[in-house]
Order: sequence, then structure tokens, then C-alpha cells
Amino acid sequence: PTDPELYVAYFNYYISRATQEQMYVESFLSENYKGQYLQGQNENGDKLYIFSIIEYDEELSAKAFEYIDRGLALNPTRLDMYFGKAQFNFMLEKYTAQLEVLKKTFDLNEKYKNKWLWGRNVSINDVGVSFEMNIHDYISKWLTSGNLEALNCSKELALLFIEKFPNNSVAYNDAAVAFIYLGDLVSAKKYLEAGYKVDKSDMLVLANLAYVCKNLGEIEESRNYYKILEQSSDPTYSNMAKQRLADFE
Repeated sequence: PTDPELYVAYFNYYISRATQEQMYVESFLSENYKGQYLQGQNENGDKLYIFSIIEYDEELSAKAFEYIDRGLALNPTRLDMYFGKAQFNFMLEKYTAQLEVLKKTFDLNEKYKNKWLWGRNVSINDVGVSFEMNIHDYISKWLTSGNLEALNCSKELALLFIEKFPNNSVAYNDAAVAFIYLGDLVSAKKYLEAGYKVDKSDMLVLANLAYVCKNLGEIEESRNYYKILEQSSDPTYSNMAKQRLADFE
């Protein structure tokens, strides 16, 4: 009864039972719909859209959370269980609840000093799992969701990411991209400058810094950053910089 895999199994079982795919045939397609669809016509020649939406049963979803919480109470160092809980909140579009789960992992990471366990109680170091890169992945999912609540969550978690890992340039870039999506280029530039100071080899930070400066109308500063980027050994970045510099001519 204390085996964490039992609670992982219950968690996945109730997620599976809670998940329901509903098919729809409509004369229009919502601009918020991001899935695949079939397009056809009715007998009058009017357009029809055939698509599916994944919905989740509330009671069964609650049972899933009940079991993962019971498992975590007995096995508080199982990082995969925290991340599984966070991912299910993401699937339910409960972004603020997901944020709270991830914020808790930061507190526990300091307590356990990154000595987390993964599935089958294997050390995360033995399976190549990075706490920091997983946090980055969750922020990236929020950033591409197009949802304002998710964007605000990405900003809050990215700022916490910087606070806890001040030497990780990825954290600064995540915060900057969140500010870009939220329309605050001045703040984005501040975090990109800080990230570039932390790691001058991070070409993504440099590319975003050049981009933000250009959009702030700081053309000379942007040009200088693109000139540095042009010297990158990565052809993706160097070629992009050459193109952007040509645009200034």
C-alpha cells in the first residue's frame, strides 16, 4: 500500500476513465479550436466541419487527483508524480492550479537538494531527467497556448525560475518571452540583457535581444547584437543574423 507505482497506476486509470472524446458536426469552426478537422458539405452545398473535442469528467478527474495526492503524501520525493499532476492540470486547462503544483516543486527542490526520484524510485540523474529543463518545458507549453491566464502563469513561474536558478540563461529567456507575449518589450529587454550577461554563448537569448531592440526602435543596438550573432558557429543563427542585417540596409 505504500508503493508509489500503485498510486501512479490509479492516477492514470482515472485519467483514462475521465477522458471522453466528443464528435461534433458544425457549420462553423471556432477560431479557438486548434485540433484537426474534416471539411465537407451538406446536401445544400453549405460547409460542414467535423471535429472532436476532448472533455473530462469532473468526478473521475477528482479521483485521479485524490490518488496522486495520496501517493505523494507517502512518497514526497517522486518528481514524476508532481509533474504528472501538473500535466493533468494543463490538460484540464487549470493553469493556475498547475502553477501552484510547480511552485511547490521549487520549494521541495531546495529541501531535497535536487535528489529527486523518478518512476520505479530511480534517481532522476540515472534517467537523465533535468528539473530545470522540465520547468522550461512547462513554461513553453503555456507560452504557446495562446491563453492569457497561461501567459501570466508563465511569467510568474519564469521569474521564480530566475530567483532559484540565477545562473541559468534559459530562465531569463523564458521570462523575456513571456513579457514579449504580454506586450511588455521593455521588461523583456531587461531580462534578456541579464540572461546574456549570465551566458554569452546562449545564441537564443542574443537573437531575442536583437529582435526586441529592433522592435523598440533601438536600431543601432539591434544591429550590434546581430553582428555578434553573425559570428555564431551555428549556421541557423549566423544565417538568420546575416538576413536581419541585410534588412537594415
